[in-house]
Amino acid sequence: MEIEISKKESFIRQILKREWEFFQNVHHTEGRAECQDNPQEFEIMRRSQWETLPDEILESYLEDLILAKHHGENIVQDKYARMMKYSSPKEYEIIKEYLPKISQEKEELVQKIVEIYLHWEEEIIKKYPKVTSKGRPLYSKYDTPNYTSIETYLKGELSSYSVKTLKLYYEYIQSCVTNNINLAENNLENIVLEKGYSSIEEAEESL
Repeated sequence: MEIEISKKESFIRQILKREWEFFQNVHHTEGRAECQDNPQEFEIMRRSQWETLPDEILESYLEDLILAKHHGENIVQDKYARMMKYSSPKEYEIIKEYLPKISQEKEELVQKIVEIYLHWEEEIIKKYPKVTSKGRPLYSKYDTPNYTSIETYLKGELSSYSVKTLKLYYEYIQSCVTNNINLAENNLENIVLEKGYSSIEEAEESL
């Protein structure tokens, strides 16, 4: 007998399946990346993020993935390509004309979301310095060709969403700010729980 899953879990599973397919077809200039052969880590990191969001955003992003495949586009590859604007600017100059154009409306939404999210990240870096030191650096100025910051990753990620998804996302994070909810902390908590800790505090103390 199959266990009935929630609407949210159904969206997350479909998103992960489609993202993994796109991720497998991302081509790097230096060949296949190690993380492309690690489905467990991919699932932990992506699921942890998607579980922080409501059904409405998940459904809209799932539509983005479905439409991208229908149009023969790989929005996961686009995400990584856009990160190169900061991590590998010379290479980015060569490929940028092949990327879909981003509207001013989308750029503004991305910037507003990144601003709020970086503030949340600053809060958790102060709160959990040991755990967060294991992750990406915070700002784009610390990018290298092999290691991108949270800021750069966010800009690449959000730029791959549709304007519809971004609007829903921005509305939601504004409500989180109003209600004193830190989505970056919620995401980190999901990650440490998936890795076997009972809380972020326990993970912090173990380091």
